[in-house]
Order: sequence, then C-alpha cells, then structure tokens
Amino acid sequence: MVKIKSSKIFDGERFSEKTVLLVESASSKAEQEIDLNELWVLPGLIDTHAHLRDPGQIWREDVFSGTRAAAHGGITTVFSMPNTTPAIDTEQSVEYLSSRAKRSGINVRIVGAITKGREGKELAEMGRMARAGVVGFSDDGNFLLDSSLARHAMEYASELGLPIISHCEEPYLKGGHMREGWYSTLYGVDGIPPAAESIAVAREIELSYLTKAHVHIAHVSTQRSVKLIRQAKKDGINVTCDVCVHHLLFRDEDLADYDTSKKINPPLPTHEDQTELYVGLEDGTVDAIISDHAPYAVHEKEVEFQTAPFGIIGFETLLDELLMVSERGLPIELLLSKVTSAPAKLYGIEGGIITETPLSDLTIFDPNAEWLVSDETLFSKSRNTPFFGKSLKGKILATFSRGKKVYGDPKWNVM
Repeated sequence: MVKIKSSKIFDGERFSEKTVLLVESASSKAEQEIDLNELWVLPGLIDTHAHLRDPGQIWREDVFSGTRAAAHGGITTVFSMPNTTPAIDTEQSVEYLSSRAKRSGINVRIVGAITKGREGKELAEMGRMARAGVVGFSDDGNFLLDSSLARHAMEYASELGLPIISHCEEPYLKGGHMREGWYSTLYGVDGIPPAAESIAVAREIELSYLTKAHVHIAHVSTQRSVKLIRQAKKDGINVTCDVCVHHLLFRDEDLADYDTSKKINPPLPTHEDQTELYVGLEDGTVDAIISDHAPYAVHEKEVEFQTAPFGIIGFETLLDELLMVSERGLPIELLLSKVTSAPAKLYGIEGGIITETPLSDLTIFDPNAEWLVSDETLFSKSRNTPFFGKSLKGKILATFSRGKKVYGDPKWNVM
C-alpha cells in the first residue's frame, strides 16, 4: 500500500483538505509514504472523444503511440472514435481493436459506427458491437442525413442502453474552412456558417424527443447550439454534449497566421460563440470537455490552409490548455471536473473520482513547472499542435493506470 500526501488532492469535484490518499500497490506489500506537498493529485483524466487512427491510418497514430501520448497528458481512459480505415462497424473490428488496446497501458473504450462504413446508408451491426463492448455509436466526421435511418439508429441504441454520439454538421452548408464571419472575410478564407451545426443539433434534439434515446452532441462550438441544448434539457429531453478544449482557448481571429495546426472541425468559434460555451460549462449545459485528439502526418498539414485537413492533437496539452482557460475566469475545479467525474458519470463508467478507498488510476501534476513541446517531448506520431516549439506551464510528473506507472521518470516507480 502506498500513501500519498498532498494538500492539493482533487476528488473529482474540488480540491480536498485531505492530505492522505491510499493507492493500491500492484508490486509491493510494504507500506510506502510519499509527501507531494503542493503538487496536484488528480483522478486519471477521462477523454471521451479521440482518434487513435487504428486500423488503417497508422502513419498518423496507432493504439500504442496514442495511448502513450494520452498517458503523457495524464489521461487514463480514452474513447476511440470509429472513423478509421476500415470503420469500426462490425463485432470483429471491435474485437480487433480491443485486443490491441489490452496491450496498451491505459483504458481504451471503443465507439462503434452507426452505419456501415459510416456511409449513412445502412445500419451497422449495432447489437453485435454492443455485445463486443462498445460504449456508444457514432458516424463521427459524418452527419447521418437520413432522418428515418437516424431515428431507427436511436431506437436500437436506446434498446441497447447506449448513446448515439452525433457529429452535428449539415454537409450542404459545410463547404468552408473556418467559421463564417468577419474574420473569414478579412482573411479571405471560405467560411462555414454556424447554422451548419445548429440545424443538425436541432434535428437530433427532435429525434431524441421522439425516440427517448440518449443523444450526445459532440464538440459543440456555436452559441445557438448551446442555447438549443440548454432548452432541450429544461424540457426533459435526453440530450447531452461536450466541448473541445481547443474551442475554449482559440477563436476564429487567431487564424491570422493561417497556421494549419489550428484548423479544426467544427471550426474555431467567434468571440460570441466562445462566451456562450463558457456560460454553458458554468450552468451545466455542457457536460464534458474533450481533446478531440486528431493526429495528421507533417506532410498532410504542411500545405496551404484551405487544402489542409481538419484536426489538432490534444492528449499531451489537455491540462495545460485547461490551465490557460482558467486564467480567463472559469474555475479550475469546474474545468477539472469536466475531464474526470463528469464524463465518468455521463457514460456510466468507473473512474474520475478519488475516494478514501484504494484506487489505481491517478495523475500527479505540477501546475508551476514548464516543458517544451518538441520532437523530444511528444509521444504522438504527429506534430499538428499550435504549441509545437513553445514552452507550456503545467507538467505531468507521473500517470498511473491499472495500478501501474504508465508515464513518469524512474523516481515514480512506487506502484
């Protein structure tokens, strides 16, 4: 048994005055005690929306590089989205990814596709994927346009007790490369109107009302979307949502440098959109914060802005970005809860809290230490982060998952 002392133990809701935490030891019967003083002790972070690119796109990332990157970011549970090649749309593909994930250091939960090949034409084998252990269904990257098929998907998912995780973007309005508005005009970049998202959100809310299914809206980014979801919750509709950490930190105006590492889908919000995202976090409309870790090879991003793919890696900078967001006025305890206890509660999974009972997933974080984001420090195969070459405040010192150290220097070999 290992006793860890700190005056900054975060229990999933707030920093606790407790100074002793019992952590289950997997390797030693002898009792050990470590005093961490002012270092933060957090539950292992839970990231419910990420792309491991496995199978079929492993030049960008794979299960092993992705989970090492997650551990470096203090994350011990990751939801892997199904937009791979081929898509995760069968029981066999779920079992394939599960078998690889079991050899990684952290907990990988799998999201299955709603339709075969994510093509929006025919439902995938949802029941069999549920039997294989998926935590939900999504055609992430694609919005399921066929409302009748979407209705049936929700009915099946509801029977299975699993959520539909919807990528809300009306494709006929999609066309551009950043948020449509004053700055897209100034920068000469084709814009995506905010209605592309809110129209799709409204459809999902209505179908959730019709079917009583749990519909989770992924990476909301517009003022209207937040307001629609807020009202739906007041009406008792079973709709939840999350926000990507990058949308809390960056805005459309930050694309003045045409940096493709900041090109993301949905596009970076306007100031007004971002303000409403903050309000949504504070009033509980927004249920969780995600990284939407989306790796791309260097050559794929080193092109002109309007040719580059959408996506930013986010595992390894998640906590640093939350610190920066907290400096804008949002309480750090609220932000931390949205990557620990809140997503655990949302999806009914273990973790995300620290109690008096022994646990095996936790993160040790120094909010004052700095680290340089570089080839030498990143564990992801990809480098598409706007922080590359920059020094960030806040450093993960150690991450423990399943009772074992999965990141940290040798002095943390205490488990």
